[in-house]
Amino acid sequence: MATQSAKNEIDLPTAMLGVRRRKRKVAKAKAESEEIKFLNIVAMVDVLTILLIFLLKSVSVSTTTAPKTPNLTLPMSTTQVPPLEAVRVTIAKDKLFVQDNSVANINKGAIPDAELSGDNPMLIPDLQTGLTNWLRLAIVNKAGDEKTFNLEILADKDTPYYVLLQVSYTAGQSFVDVGDQRFGYDKYRLKVRRGE
Repeated sequence: MATQSAKNEIDLPTAMLGVRRRKRKVAKAKAESEEIKFLNIVAMVDVLTILLIFLLKSVSVSTTTAPKTPNLTLPMSTTQVPPLEAVRVTIAKDKLFVQDNSVANINKGAIPDAELSGDNPMLIPDLQTGLTNWLRLAIVNKAGDEKTFNLEILADKDTPYYVLLQVSYTAGQSFVDVGDQRFGYDKYRLKVRRGE
């Protein structure tokens, strides 16, 4: 009987050791449950890729910035109207550009006669070709949903009015006929710097 009761009795150090073991097991199980064992990287990469494509697309289409060239100083304005997506014609002091492609030279505030049409001194043939090419590209990209397109003119503040007339006239003569439909530029905007 004495041996039976000795087996049933557990001494204090052994009991404390058992309690410590149980505490360690509980702490280890709690730490493992809080630890992330599986992280789905593929889903995160997909989301980041979509965000990157969206940001690149929005930056590449943005037309709110003016090119920084030493021969172009835009006039000041207090307009609050946001710019629209448009084909950009830049009139610097020495060159005429469609988007970033040079199409004509400007010498002493005028386009040389050699770069104008022989029949019509208001028409700039290389500008007309450049604008027509951009129209064709826009028609293909928009699948013919729009018939009229925007033209944005960035002109140096000292540009003579006659050069602006030549550019506007040439833009009016730049169109593309597709079947019985005519596509052209009908909305012209002069880009300016916002006043301080």
